[in-house]
Amino acid sequence: MNLVDLHCDTIGECYKRKLALRNNNLHFDLERASGINKLVQSFAVWIPDELRGKEASEYFENVSDYLYSQIEENSDKATVFNGNPSVGVNAILSVEGGSAAGGSLEGLERLHEKGVRIITLTWNARNEIAGGAFSDGGFTQFGKEFVKKAESLGIIIDASHLNRESFFELADIAGKTFIASHSNADIVNKLKGKKRNLTYEQVKIINEFGGVVGINFYNAFLDDENAEGVDGVCRQIDWFLENGFEKAIAIGSDFDGCTINGQINGVEKMKPLYEELLKRGYPQKSIDDMFFYNAIRLLNR
Repeated sequence: MNLVDLHCDTIGECYKRKLALRNNNLHFDLERASGINKLVQSFAVWIPDELRGKEASEYFENVSDYLYSQIEENSDKATVFNGNPSVGVNAILSVEGGSAAGGSLEGLERLHEKGVRIITLTWNARNEIAGGAFSDGGFTQFGKEFVKKAESLGIIIDASHLNRESFFELADIAGKTFIASHSNADIVNKLKGKKRNLTYEQVKIINEFGGVVGINFYNAFLDDENAEGVDGVCRQIDWFLENGFEKAIAIGSDFDGCTINGQINGVEKMKPLYEELLKRGYPQKSIDDMFFYNAIRLLNR
């Protein structure tokens, strides 16, 4: 089994807690990931909403340096993704919160120099770029320039955490494929029409742009009461397949960024999840596309 996971927060937790990426008590470590043949893992540097400007960019530098030091120390198990994944963990550096650029296009160029290839424009609050999921307002003029510059550098724009207004503005601004790395379809009754999960129209736009939506394993985003991990994932898969979005579905676990049901709360549980989906009768091609091919096609393109 091969896997592309478009979002985890593990490296930030490792940095804060002084934990090793090789072995830890988090949702992800390199030793437990060894059960997967080829794993392309996007490691997001999450920028807390209280950090802006220089503080945000310095925090990004510290966490990204920690990721690269951990890859270097564990070169037997991990490497930096180069477009042709090898056996083991192939790491992509990403950012969750465009404030990591410090509010400048020069800062964005620095993110690219450091290896950032996916950028979630906001977290929950408004920043220099646009309105986040729990704030009002759309893109700033700087934010529009930011998107164009990121696209020119080859950085994939990630719409997860944008509010509705900002999302639909992005659809007008974007000139290239964009994604929602860790977002679900808006089919959870208690969240209907609220905040983070995506409407049919939003998924349709991402699909039309050739992008993907990485299914988020967060309990609250999957189910209404006492979320059962596998059942919640299946409900998402069913919705994507029934609506003709089979090429737009991917994995964006959000490991170490949220509370996840015990059935799927670790990288070592991804192979059993894959096997369980096959047992439930999903076509192997659909599951292989979801786990690997939809996202790898996008990353290579």
